[in-house]
Amino acid sequence: MARIGSRTLHQLIYASRIAIPWPDQGREVDQIIEASVRNNQAVDVTGLLLVHDGWFVQALEGPAEAVLNTYRRISDDARHGDCRVLHAGPGESRSFEDWHMCARHMTPADEAILDTLSMKGLFEPHRLTGKQALRLLKAVRGVQHSTRLRALG
Repeated sequence: MARIGSRTLHQLIYASRIAIPWPDQGREVDQIIEASVRNNQAVDVTGLLLVHDGWFVQALEGPAEAVLNTYRRISDDARHGDCRVLHAGPGESRSFEDWHMCARHMTPADEAILDTLSMKGLFEPHRLTGKQALRLLKAVRGVQHSTRLRALG
C-alpha cells in the first residue's frame, strides 16, 4: 500500500454510460477533460479516461477523500448514466502518475487492444472485473505513451 505524504493511495475504477447527445459529445468530453485536469491537480488525483462505444471507463487515484469526492461529483453529473464502480480500494502505486487526467477515444486502429484483452464483440465495461478494467486502461496508457512519444519525435 503506497502512501502520499501521511495519506494512503486510493484507486477507484468505474464505468458509466455517456449520457450526452451525439452531436455534443466531442465538445462536452473536451469540457469534462479541461475541468478534470484543473480539479484533479488541485487535490493530487491522477487518472485516465477512456471514451469508447457510448461508455466512459475511468481510473482515479490519489488520496482516498479526494478520489471519493471526485467520483461522487462524477456520479452526480448528468453526463454520466449507470455509473458502476468496478474497483475501489488502497493502491500499491499510481498507474497513471503522468496525468492529472488523460483521455483517449478508442479508434478502429485501437480495436486490437480489445482483441488482445479478449474483449471482442460488444463493449460492455460494466461487466469487467476491476482487474480486467485496470488491464484495459494500462493497455490504453501504453498506446497513449507511444503515440505521444511518436508525436514528439
